[in-house]
Amino acid sequence: MPNVSQRVRQLAPLLLALLASPVWAADPAADATAQQDGVAYHPMEPDIITNYLSEGKTLGYVRVTVELMADNHGDLKLLEVHDPLIRDAIIRLMGSKTAEQIKSLASREELRKECEARVNELLVRETGKKAVKELIFTKYLYQ
Repeated sequence: MPNVSQRVRQLAPLLLALLASPVWAADPAADATAQQDGVAYHPMEPDIITNYLSEGKTLGYVRVTVELMADNHGDLKLLEVHDPLIRDAIIRLMGSKTAEQIKSLASREELRKECEARVNELLVRETGKKAVKELIFTKYLYQ
């Protein structure tokens, strides 16, 4: 039976051949493709703050942190370029809601879906592409 050092000497050329093989080399084209695929998030900063009409004709305010989910990293640049348009659409939509719609949990989900649909509608009109897979409220405060 061969001892350990003889076994290592026998396996060394095989290990060296495997490590030097082009299969292990990095492929820049594959790395670029990997960066284009997968889900990507665009945080809208700063938070969106707007007023809504509260009971007794007083103003209330809502502060929302919004994250936009895209299908790939390539859409992030598109979302960054159109950030002001997206922000304006969300502010206008939230400002048109009543206190009941802002404070209700069920209405909040409807508002989120409505914001997502409006943003995608604007993006299709501007770029011809529906870039937002999900619009997510990560923080939602109202007073």
